[in-house]
Amino acid sequence: MAKRNNKKAKQIILLMIIILVVLLVALVFVFRNSNSGSQTDFEKANIEYKQQQFKKNVVDLSGKTEQQRMQFYCASFFKLIDNENYEEAYKLLYDEYKENYFPTLNNFKKYFQDYFPSDFSLSYKNIERLGDIYVLMVSLSDTVNGSYGHNFSLYVVIQEKALNDYVISFSRNSAVNEEG
Repeated sequence: MAKRNNKKAKQIILLMIIILVVLLVALVFVFRNSNSGSQTDFEKANIEYKQQQFKKNVVDLSGKTEQQRMQFYCASFFKLIDNENYEEAYKLLYDEYKENYFPTLNNFKKYFQDYFPSDFSLSYKNIERLGDIYVLMVSLSDTVNGSYGHNFSLYVVIQEKALNDYVISFSRNSAVNEEG
């Protein structure tokens, strides 16, 4: 009889372990689903924020001159670079320019890390319009090292498709050639 009770106790313990494992798996599943829902909500909020920001920029840009819009686009592009948001800046590049000079995001990122100062400011010297293309002459100044830093001028080419919808390219060798 002791063997029978011992066998029955082992079965009960085994059954309890199986139930415990099933409960743990269920809890993990529920926990994962609740976290992924929060992440989705965050992503939705982020997309909504970007859409609102885009609309706000369109309204703001509608009251600006061509020159002010081009300076805004240029500044927005270089602000992405300054904030190390290379992926978003890379998306703004003119496709053919991107293919020729920066075939990968890593090429693009490395270029800015190698040749641009860690903190810089822009000043606009001139703007020319060639049809739907705008060419800005921009001076880039190293704000940390001043006149001893890596300062140079470059041409920034912007094609405005619509308000706050544009592609950009720039004279990429300016930063390389004037590096001393």
